[in-house]
Amino acid sequence: MNVEQLRIKRREIVEQFGDWTRHNMYLTDDTYTYNQNHPRFKELLVKRGVRLQRIIQIISDITNQPLNNLRVLDLACLEGLYGIELARHGAEVIGIEGREANVVKARFAKDVLALDNITFMQDDVRNLNVEKYGLFDVVLCLGILYHLDAPDVFHFVERMSDVCKRVTIIDTHVGINANKSHIYQGQEYHGWSYKEHSSKSTKEERLKSLRSSLDNEKSFWLTRPSLFNLLSRAGFTSVYTCQNPAVLMQRMDRDTLVAVKGTRHKLFSTPIVNSLPGEMWPEERRRGIHPSQRTNLGFKLREIPRRVRNLAKRILG
Repeated sequence: MNVEQLRIKRREIVEQFGDWTRHNMYLTDDTYTYNQNHPRFKELLVKRGVRLQRIIQIISDITNQPLNNLRVLDLACLEGLYGIELARHGAEVIGIEGREANVVKARFAKDVLALDNITFMQDDVRNLNVEKYGLFDVVLCLGILYHLDAPDVFHFVERMSDVCKRVTIIDTHVGINANKSHIYQGQEYHGWSYKEHSSKSTKEERLKSLRSSLDNEKSFWLTRPSLFNLLSRAGFTSVYTCQNPAVLMQRMDRDTLVAVKGTRHKLFSTPIVNSLPGEMWPEERRRGIHPSQRTNLGFKLREIPRRVRNLAKRILG
């Protein structure tokens, strides 16, 4: 389609489904998914671009392969930014999205760019399984894990592991102050219970709430220790937190995690460890600090009120 046809089609989509909500991306001939007169046009272009840059760099560095060699799954892909970018680099991509409005917008971008190596499916990510979708070199779980409640969140992580051949990238909120726990397969997991929808809201109202879960009233934000433990038990051999490329606007309760499916190796130098179960992260643990820092802290403590000083000493031991 030419530029005028593109803009007419875009207007038709906006009239039926509303404007784009998150993914501002360049299409062609100075045309973007967002109207350039939108007050947040540049802000959203930069904000999403910084996160996109982080994800693409992780994939390139961890897989150490050309992107056009990869098969990628983008879970809850929203309006398709991450999948579209990877497809433009030549990757084979499947995007799964639960809301029709987002799927229509993602397919519009695909058609404008004439990409035949990406497919957008309208489906609930909780239906993910190997039989339906196959295996993937890279699985993207960006902004969806914290929209699931227990026990769905546990099943979902296991199914991500099932379809993942190499790496799963998880961008998610985590529970800082746990207010709930769940037992799954004999293990206790802690997290924060978050309200997604009013208990009185209808199915239609929940679908229209584009930044919330599809249908569950509450979600369960796993704490960092519980999430790390769940990923380990699901079969990921190592998990890393991405610090660079930097995303300066990222909140303290949000992480970009890189979970790798590798081979667990036995040790020759300390064989006793081979017979031990893998260590799991405790929910609360007391960390020591280097003696030199204790000295420095002690010097500084003399400069503050005694009541605060005594409290700090109790905390530091």
